[in-house]
Amino acid sequence: MTEALADARAFRGWTLRGAQRHDEDFLFALHRDAMRAYVDATWGWDEEWQRAHFAANYAPERQAVIVHGGMVLCDVGRISLTRHWRKIFLRDIELMGPERNHGVGTAIINAVLTLARNSDRYVELRVLRCNPAQRLYARLGFRVIDDDGARLRMRTR
Repeated sequence: MTEALADARAFRGWTLRGAQRHDEDFLFALHRDAMRAYVDATWGWDEEWQRAHFAANYAPERQAVIVHGGMVLCDVGRISLTRHWRKIFLRDIELMGPERNHGVGTAIINAVLTLARNSDRYVELRVLRCNPAQRLYARLGFRVIDDDGARLRMRTR
């Protein structure tokens, strides 16, 4: 994926680094910033439950931190993938508010799509119905394959 990102114009000035255990607090704050409104609209946001759930499921080895910067590097997002035999599951992609809508998310997802194509896999994700990111996913070739009322399951290919 890193090679595909290196060629993406929208990703110039950005890098990925592996998450570490000490990134957990930052990544939870990022998750809250990116998802609170959508989770609140769907089920209601329970800070204590969300924090405990995040901590119980935080696996640094499955996370990459999205870093932006020139002179000063700044952590501004995360991506989490799980590779399966036939698919790549895009678990999470989250950016800090000011970093959204500048093409970086599109560049990252396109790199994931390239990785999937090169390994003869498809990409799958889940998105809350009220999250406008589903329009981005549709534009990039994802189609709804399941709807549980709260979340859409989307897949490429």
